[in-house]
Amino acid sequence: MSEAKRKQACLLIVDDEMLNRELLRRVLHRDYEIEEAEDANTALDILERRGEEIQLILCDQLMPGRSGTQLAADVRENWPSIHFLLLTGYDDDPVVVEALDKGLIGEVVAKPWRGSALKRRIAQRLDKSLG
Repeated sequence: MSEAKRKQACLLIVDDEMLNRELLRRVLHRDYEIEEAEDANTALDILERRGEEIQLILCDQLMPGRSGTQLAADVRENWPSIHFLLLTGYDDDPVVVEALDKGLIGEVVAKPWRGSALKRRIAQRLDKSLG
């Protein structure tokens, strides 16, 4: 996929930690349009408005209220074409493994992640659907 086409892609970052959202935005903002949400409910509000424009969600697993896997279930039901990458330090958690097995999430990104590797994984996901 060309860089211009990738730049048009919109990503939604969902994490309750502002510093995590800021770091992800700094790594990704040159290549993608970025939306941010501090929790699952805010993410769902954004998806209600912009769901057709968002191609990929990067979401933390452990957040107050609803977890990343719970958000993934809603996303899969209502916006099945959106790629969902779960960011977690607990990639062997049975809840995470089950969500992966059910196809609720497309991929688990282990924390701590590396910017260059994360960018490659996002590009590969988007190349499959936008290419």
